Amino acid sequence: MKLQYKITLFMTILLVTVIGGIGVLTFRQVEKTIETQMGNNAMDLAVTIASMDVIKETLGTTKDYRIIQDKIESFKHDTRFQYIIVMDMDGIKYSYPIEYDLGKKYISGGEERVLETGESYISADRNVLISAIRAFAPIYYNGEQVGAVLVGLLNNTVYEEISSYTFSFKMTLVIGLIIGVASAALLSYNIKKTIFGLEPKEIALLLGQRDNILHSLKYGIIAVNQDGNILLLNKHAKEVLGLSDEDIGKSINNFDTAYMRDIMEALKNEESIYNQEIKINPKIILLCSHTLLRDHKNEVIGVVSSFQDLTEVKQMAEELTGIKKLTYDLRAQNHEFLNKLHTISGLIQLEEYDKAITYISDLSRQRHEILGTLTYKIKDVHIAGILLSKYNQALESKIDMVIDPDSHLKEIPEDITVDEICSVLGNLIENAIEELVKIENGKIYVKIYSDDAGLNIWVEDNGPGIKDEVKNKIFERGYTTKVGNRGFGLNIVKKIIDSAGGNINIITGDGTTWDIFIPMKRGIKFD
Repeated sequence: MKLQYKITLFMTILLVTVIGGIGVLTFRQVEKTIETQMGNNAMDLAVTIASMDVIKETLGTTKDYRIIQDKIESFKHDTRFQYIIVMDMDGIKYSYPIEYDLGKKYISGGEERVLETGESYISADRNVLISAIRAFAPIYYNGEQVGAVLVGLLNNTVYEEISSYTFSFKMTLVIGLIIGVASAALLSYNIKKTIFGLEPKEIALLLGQRDNILHSLKYGIIAVNQDGNILLLNKHAKEVLGLSDEDIGKSINNFDTAYMRDIMEALKNEESIYNQEIKINPKIILLCSHTLLRDHKNEVIGVVSSFQDLTEVKQMAEELTGIKKLTYDLRAQNHEFLNKLHTISGLIQLEEYDKAITYISDLSRQRHEILGTLTYKIKDVHIAGILLSKYNQALESKIDMVIDPDSHLKEIPEDITVDEICSVLGNLIENAIEELVKIENGKIYVKIYSDDAGLNIWVEDNGPGIKDEVKNKIFERGYTTKVGNRGFGLNIVKKIIDSAGGNINIITGDGTTWDIFIPMKRGIKFD
């Protein structure tokens, strides 16, 4: 049976039971109240008749049937009580609705108590022929009981009088029942519409499919409501973030991590965040997107956050970019080598042999200094490689790049990776090159060294510098003064330094100097 029909049937049965039960109980209570009132009225009349002098005297002396019968008949038509019987101590009837029964013994029963004990009481007479409420009262003459009076009121008489009220009551119950059933049908239809016409089995199947899909994704997914409480976690999110099913329902404020803080920021600012890189530990970087959830009124009701572990992606990118860097370095070196050969060839053709020898010596010394610094003082090949690549790029762009010979790097802080250091150096030197190609005699000075206190990076150029009004905006994601889809490099640099607990000092004037310090804490030594 469909859910809509189940709800309608259940509500109908419930309404019939409740309304029907209330109706029956109410009707029984009204019936009982009416019978009690009828009995009290009958008793009042019985006592009144028993106290009439003519009834007492006749029954105590002459025992004349006609006197008592005429007296009863004279006033019973003015009341609703048509069932009045006067009897002596032997139960002989002196008044009766049917005259030919006068003088006969009362045989319907119930009079024994009033004749034997002189007690007044009310009793119900329900037999096959008649249904009535009867009141018995003793009749005394000169202090001695001489008989009894019975006053009865047929139930049918009273029910006929209140039949209109009973009909209204029954109609009210029926109308209430009809309205209740119609409301149940409307409610079931509305529920069916709210759940898009799906049956419980279909909903359970969809929920099962949803869970299977969510847990099979290699993307982590977290959903939170407008209060910041976790509503949903898939398997990958639990594994990467170290959460469990017990954390569902908890506030994300309980987890003091950069990832959770970003979700709360998106929720507070009511602004979605896409493709945000977040470092959750020195080895794992996540690419996250936090999308707002809105209801039909366009009000924010939560956030769905998804993330991808960039570890594998970065490894693949390193392999691809490594080949690209190698190709670029070879091309740059080949181009620079050809330029040097042309210069040497020209000097020889001009017979400037001493100048040619001096030129070759200077080139050899410069190359030896650079390679010596990178080989013997920068112990990580990745960092040395990025510096050499940028050095060759600067040479090709006619920019003088100097790597301080006092640079040395034997260990790095525990909260930063080699890839992140390469990213910082690459972005800063690349920005300097892009500015210096616009001017003549461009120079870049780079120094990197580490000690027990921490890691120091110094990148300086003699470019146009950074304007004061731009200085506070350069780290904002997407902000750029250049043409194209730019403005991400410095934002990445800032996030890396902040994540490692370091700081950046920007010195502007005749050029720009980037002074970066990252505390060492427990260092990672290179082999």
